[in-house]
Amino acid sequence: MLPMPEERPQGVNGVVRLFSECRARAPGGRELPVVALLGRRGGGKTTTLRWLGYLASNRPNAFYDFASAPAKRPHEVATRLALGLSYRFPRQPPVQFPRLALGLLVTRLQLSLDDADTRKARAELKRGLRQARSSPEAREAVGEAGEVLGVLQDLNLVPLPGINLVLRLVQFSLPRLPVTMMWRAGLTWYGDTPHRTVDALVALNQLAKSDEPEKKAQVDRQLCGAFLEDLRAHDARHGQSLDKVCVALLDNIDVPQGREFLDLLVRIRDANAAADGVHDPLLVVATAANARAVPGPYAPGLPAELRVRTPEQASYADWERSIPRPASTTRWHWYPVLLRDLTEPEIMVLAEQLAPPPVHTTPLVHRLSYGHPWSARTLLDAVYAIVERGGGAPELRQVLRTLTSVPGPPEVPRTVDEAARRYLLRDLSPSQQSALVACSAARAFESAVDAGLLEAYDQHTKDSLHRDIDALLWLIPPVPEDAGTRGGRGSGYLEYCREENRPPSTLQPWLRLVLLQALAAQPAGDRASWESAHQTLRAWHQGREGARRHRLDAQYHSLALNELDGTVAYLHDRFTDLPTTDQWLYELYTITAAPMRVPVVPLGPGEPQSSPSDRVRELAGQLGPTSLTENWSLTMLVTALWLAADPRNRVANAAPELNSTIAAMFHRLAALPSSSAAGLLREAGRYEPRP
Repeated sequence: MLPMPEERPQGVNGVVRLFSECRARAPGGRELPVVALLGRRGGGKTTTLRWLGYLASNRPNAFYDFASAPAKRPHEVATRLALGLSYRFPRQPPVQFPRLALGLLVTRLQLSLDDADTRKARAELKRGLRQARSSPEAREAVGEAGEVLGVLQDLNLVPLPGINLVLRLVQFSLPRLPVTMMWRAGLTWYGDTPHRTVDALVALNQLAKSDEPEKKAQVDRQLCGAFLEDLRAHDARHGQSLDKVCVALLDNIDVPQGREFLDLLVRIRDANAAADGVHDPLLVVATAANARAVPGPYAPGLPAELRVRTPEQASYADWERSIPRPASTTRWHWYPVLLRDLTEPEIMVLAEQLAPPPVHTTPLVHRLSYGHPWSARTLLDAVYAIVERGGGAPELRQVLRTLTSVPGPPEVPRTVDEAARRYLLRDLSPSQQSALVACSAARAFESAVDAGLLEAYDQHTKDSLHRDIDALLWLIPPVPEDAGTRGGRGSGYLEYCREENRPPSTLQPWLRLVLLQALAAQPAGDRASWESAHQTLRAWHQGREGARRHRLDAQYHSLALNELDGTVAYLHDRFTDLPTTDQWLYELYTITAAPMRVPVVPLGPGEPQSSPSDRVRELAGQLGPTSLTENWSLTMLVTALWLAADPRNRVANAAPELNSTIAAMFHRLAALPSSSAAGLLREAGRYEPRP
């Protein structure tokens, strides 16, 4: 039985609801999905899986982590699941595995079965079975079974010492049944007559001695089939007293052995249902950080072209409706559910589980991490460390430079941004990581690929980076650029101004932020420097200025290159050229979303840091002296919105410091004779305090 987790994961209510629906046993049985919980690295998949294991801990369940141990064959995984499922619960008939136990004895014990003498082979099988049941190791396990299995549910990670796996399965699955009953139950499945059964077991014994892949696959197929048949027999025998189906929780099926086991399980299920229409009572919930590890219904435009559901959309009825009739493949068994990032209130709950959160820091953590669970937790730890040292807003603006520790070897202090890159990108090669830093300069990831930012890298990186980033779920639809992303109120209200029907995918904002931090640190002239990346992208977009998106992106990269005068001149002309205020606001926010190479000026020894509102004037005078003279209000507005696009410049989210400057500049623009005052005043109101 899994121990109760230290904390309940946030944002998993939809997954828990789906889990409860699928666990409920239906009279006569029903088809069950393979629920695949997809999520980015650090997205809370294992935490969610262990929480589901805790919720299922009063009924048969088993946990197996494919990434925690050397590779195992499918029937070895089935054996470990059987050990977990055979745990005994009060007032519940124990799940027993006579067919699997018999098959394992035939394949694992040193039996010499003579296929020419059926009677002798039958006697040898009985002798081996009795020997397994009466061995000293098996007797030794009897006294320890309850206590040990109650603590060590995950037998893959912590095997019982000194006891053979096969002997444990025999001992724990049928401790009260005589050998003849195991013999009878096993034999009736392996063949319809005694002679054919013995022939089948002799053949299984011979197959197990072979190293040929096809013969090993036959052994896996037969033993995994026995595993599922034992579950079906248990359900048929005790169905009236059962209210929940058995649960198998499989972590990290990304590794080849994970898919090998599940593919075989699905094929056996399909064959059983086609043969007799009876379904096994086993709910499988698996996790994967790579969408390519999960087959499923085809849906262009989604991660790895999977038809995925959010936790809030997921339900057993939704999965059942998605089953094609007739089904031409086995993909319909899979039900991919994409774990979402945390909301700001959920991060508040997470913070309160750790300690009372410092005032106004939860919005900062949410805006920086965009709710990515591992990153939010890491940032909360860094924020608490700053507050405990007596730090305030200046130190919180440099939270990415705070030292933290990364789980796993070597555990050495690293800055938050370096720790995040190290952890989040560990599935990529060094060349891919370097290339991704350069690609972070692009607003849309496709633009980085098309503009040739990968040309300096090896062919494998050029061919695989986009595909791998997509499969690892780091590409998302763009975040709406508006007042809501600058510390004001409202989000998405300008999206109707977008010309494209399907917006290009972008890097998840938190990952992009820590990558941009690395890009900004690259020396000038490097193949992945800030200047070279933005110049390459601007030139590429300028060559395609026929489309409005390319024209805006060219201005976006110009501003990233600190060309404030040109940006203000462009927006000044568009102020009178565009027919509506909303269209102008859309362009204003789109351009000022450009990343800033040094959004927060590092603190020098003993130097006070200027506030963001002071820095608006300093930056405008430094980068746009001409514009500041000729278009003071617009220059100040562009600079303030540009600074506000980085959440570190508005730490106190309850009253962001830049809001008053932004609101004042909108008011000044509204007073100009050529302006549409109503729209600008409405926008100013989004940044003004409300009671």
